[in-house]
Amino acid sequence: MFGRRVTSAECWGLAGLALAVAVWARGAAGGCGVAEFACRGGACVRLDAYCDGEAQCPDGSDEPPNCSVCNRTYYGRIGVAYGLALRGAPRAPFLCHLTFTAGGSSHGDLVQLAFDEFRVGRYEAGALDGCPDGYMQLSELGRPFTGGSWCGSAEGVALYYSETATVTVSVKLFRARLGEPFGFRLRYKFLAQRDAIVRFGALEAPLERGAVSPGTYCTRTYEECHRKSCRLQSPNYPGMYPRNVTCYWSLRQKDIPTCKHAMISVRQEYSHKMQIKRSISMASLNKTGRAVRAWRECTGERDRLIFYDGASTDDPVLVEYCGGDWLPPVTSRGPEMLVAFHSSPFSAPPRAATPHAPLRGFELDVDVIFADSDSLDYAREARRCEFHVKASSSEEELNSTALNVRGRRGRLHAPTHTLPPNTTCTWTFHGRPGDLVWIYFSSFTQYSLVDGRRSESSEREEEVAITAPPRQGPDRARVAGASGASGACAVELRIWDGGGADEAAALLGRYCDSAPSLCARAALANATRSPRPCAPPDGYVSAAPLLSLAATTLPGTATHPLAFAMHYEFIDARLEGALLPISETRVRVEPAECARRLTAPGAFSSPRNALWFGRGGARRIRCVYRLQVESARIELRLLAAAFGREPRCATRLDPLTGRTACIPDPIDPLDMHPSDAPLDFDDDETPLRVPHLRIYESPWPGYRVPVGCICDNTSAPLAVVSGGPALELELVAVALAPGEDHRHIHFQGEWARAHSAPNCAGRRRLPPPGHRIHLVYPYSGNKMSECGETPFLLAARGNRSVFLRIWGEELPASAPTSDAPLCHTVNRILVYDAYSSRLVKAVCPGGEESRAVQVFTEEWWARGAGRGAALLVVWAAREAGAARFAWMEVWRAAAGNASCAHACAALGACMAGALWCDGGEDCPGGGDEAGACGAGARLLAALGAPAAAGAAGAAGAAAALVLLAVLALRRRRSRRDKRLLSALAAGRRLTEELLYDASRASSAASS
Repeated sequence: MFGRRVTSAECWGLAGLALAVAVWARGAAGGCGVAEFACRGGACVRLDAYCDGEAQCPDGSDEPPNCSVCNRTYYGRIGVAYGLALRGAPRAPFLCHLTFTAGGSSHGDLVQLAFDEFRVGRYEAGALDGCPDGYMQLSELGRPFTGGSWCGSAEGVALYYSETATVTVSVKLFRARLGEPFGFRLRYKFLAQRDAIVRFGALEAPLERGAVSPGTYCTRTYEECHRKSCRLQSPNYPGMYPRNVTCYWSLRQKDIPTCKHAMISVRQEYSHKMQIKRSISMASLNKTGRAVRAWRECTGERDRLIFYDGASTDDPVLVEYCGGDWLPPVTSRGPEMLVAFHSSPFSAPPRAATPHAPLRGFELDVDVIFADSDSLDYAREARRCEFHVKASSSEEELNSTALNVRGRRGRLHAPTHTLPPNTTCTWTFHGRPGDLVWIYFSSFTQYSLVDGRRSESSEREEEVAITAPPRQGPDRARVAGASGASGACAVELRIWDGGGADEAAALLGRYCDSAPSLCARAALANATRSPRPCAPPDGYVSAAPLLSLAATTLPGTATHPLAFAMHYEFIDARLEGALLPISETRVRVEPAECARRLTAPGAFSSPRNALWFGRGGARRIRCVYRLQVESARIELRLLAAAFGREPRCATRLDPLTGRTACIPDPIDPLDMHPSDAPLDFDDDETPLRVPHLRIYESPWPGYRVPVGCICDNTSAPLAVVSGGPALELELVAVALAPGEDHRHIHFQGEWARAHSAPNCAGRRRLPPPGHRIHLVYPYSGNKMSECGETPFLLAARGNRSVFLRIWGEELPASAPTSDAPLCHTVNRILVYDAYSSRLVKAVCPGGEESRAVQVFTEEWWARGAGRGAALLVVWAAREAGAARFAWMEVWRAAAGNASCAHACAALGACMAGALWCDGGEDCPGGGDEAGACGAGARLLAALGAPAAAGAAGAAGAAAALVLLAVLALRRRRSRRDKRLLSALAAGRRLTEELLYDASRASSAASS
């Protein structure tokens, strides 16, 4: 039957053409045009007036008996609308051919058919023979016959535009059913090709419709669409397309710029250009949003578009589309795409999407997308969606101040091209040894175009999310989305701390149809707005240099788009040396890992962990580097240092101490922002709000004195030589700028061992109860002076205080920018609090005749409770000179000086008996060397505490025996015995003093 239809149509087409030639010759002979009917009387009427039911010729020759409009060829003039109708119900079997020919020039180039009424047979959707009672077929001269048929009833006007100058309409009825109406009425018009701008485009901007493959109805090839406006049009666009037609549109991009990768994208945003025949049920008439029908909805009777990710039908199918209000972008992975269009063999003429809509069929826009050939916007292999990101050296990043340093950090998106169904894309981040991987999402959107479900960044299902700190293994991973437990996930996202599912890696998170942890504020950043930076809790941080991410799409991204913006960074987590215990620093380090001990001389640098700086979400940082050797000094060279993009601080020499100091610029009150850092974050009386680097000498863990402070970017190189075996470098930033990191705040240096006097740290730690020190410069063999500026540690025991006297003049505290204080020398004796390293006194050293500057530790004045009493004294000598100081332990008596065994009346304090009558004045005014300080007392004092204690015990026993003898004799001795008793009484007092337990007195005084 199919062959009989083809033969009949072709024969009637040829017959119609012959008849048209004859009519044309006759009309020409009679003087009527080709588009006119010549009446028998010589008059001319329109060609469609023949057999229209009304006589137009004066002689009625246009309405002969039993006339028919069938089996005739019709012409017309451009812009004139003509009409035809089959009147009455034909008797089956019935066959009618109507041929319409555009004669060129004023008679047009193309034919437009508008079916105003169409009721031919019946349409059975899904049946093997969809038009069992009759049908209409369309064929064009010079084009392959498709054999497709229309039947049933049509609502509204169905339009058809020919591709050639001649089109034949064939109506055939096999049987007439009772109650089955018949109606066929159309209008036709002839158009000039120059006016068909919807199909061909304007003359000044023609559309590229591809090159037709010979012997095919609509197969076309498109090339170089980046230069031309390529359009994929349905056959006979903008009218209804033929039935039973298959078209293949091959799109290729051959001209690809160097270092670029080409991808083909096809889309259509406008519903009036997407008129694909829908099912008869029209279930979506009451829809409220734009619909897309694909995959499972593409049943047998539906027309469909199939997009292949490549040049052949063997390539993966991106989407099978069968109607809707728009076509979402479908993008190939490479420079070739094949689009196949299939129309069903049978159908009713399509209805308009909206009343009086002018277009039928579809038109697809073609774009060529160019990406960098080394970018991560597309998969390298056709059937493997894998991306590998490898880190470059961190030194490259340190030498660059660009916002995005290629190889160390960047931003990734979901693949630009469409992913076929059941595709898993993996991203693996390979860091260098010592690196960590940090990722965070600024946006994540996935939704279905078929069922309307949508999950966006702002619509996360937080109530079903279980969050836990990363690096805890699969059982503690973040899990979100309830559908993962009950059914397959349309989109599943998994993140591993390691190489992925096939390796032993800890699962950091799994998300089923939901978004991962987001840092949405990062998407708000632009040239004028800098939101608060993202922090590690906003994303995921690996514990090793490897992190993997896998995204699986079950329906494919053509109908279930997946879009995200992911930021990644390789964090240089390497740290110098070993961890320094907090017990050895006594300072608040943040983060705790930033306290380091370096024992191997060489080059070193500050931390490069971006998560510890403002760009990584940190608010403040305080790092301590302790350079430490045994029995040697340290030579430090600071090679480079930076303290922000625009440091608001200057490094100046402090004339009071002779050391560098940090002087911040005046701060505008409008620029001051409250900080969440503790007021004593850097242990300064006046905390510096600007980043700075302090250098300390620290002979003993937990005790240190400042050597200098640097806060601008022009201070390096700088050389420092310690007096003892350790230096500490402390980098402090109380308020980190959001956009700054280790490239903007850092230091680099190198250090080496230097010769030192033996055991300076031990010799400068002066044990209690006190000492008197004489210092000279140059050292000239003075053993106490040869350790240079290594500080003296004066530490009291128990609840006692330190009392220090320095001979010289106290220098008033002044700003480092002021003039030098009045002093006859540049030498200084500097006194620091041993716990806070705060400068307590600066003294201009003087001779024996100078006044003494007296210093007590803070707890003497009821300050600094809860810690031991200690001071650090530095002999900062720059020229020839001498200095002298003395210190001792003191404590307050429980009830006045009467309870002190050894009272220093000048201080109102108790002092140690070992310093009493030792030949040197330890108590101001010399009260400890006056009164009962005979030769015996001095001898006992010279013996030292152990020998004095033994002598005191023996003297005490002797005194007790003598007292018993004196009482027994009842004063019967001579004057000589009385003198002896007087001497013994004096000896008893000395013995009691030597037996006096100073520690008990101290405890009593403190209580």
